[in-house]
Amino acid sequence: MNNLLLTQATSYVALKKALIALTAISVVLFYYFSDPADSGIGMTCWINSITGWQCWGCGGQRAFHQLLHGNFREALQFNALVFPVLIILSYTLMAELFHPRPSYIFLRKRNIQIITLILVISFTLLRNLI
Repeated sequence: MNNLLLTQATSYVALKKALIALTAISVVLFYYFSDPADSGIGMTCWINSITGWQCWGCGGQRAFHQLLHGNFREALQFNALVFPVLIILSYTLMAELFHPRPSYIFLRKRNIQIITLILVISFTLLRNLI
């Protein structure tokens, strides 16, 4: 019985990792071959639609597409937050795929959450006022 439970748990973990990897590869391939600036496939920001202001995520899809093509300056112009967001997402992805027990406890710390909120609000204000 214990052997069966261990096998099922191992199968679940393997399936979970395969789905995470497949999703990540699919997203990268989609944004590599599909330019959100030209295709019109990207999401519309409701904050921008209502207020005319760009939120912290506006331009993120276009920035990611440019980054995949090695156009760092253009990515920075579309959305500078794409760089730290991708670092955190890459860390999370690698932890999920290659560590037996991934830990992102630092992302749950109150100080990190407050600092992130302040940075996101500051970035949103600065990109619209400057």
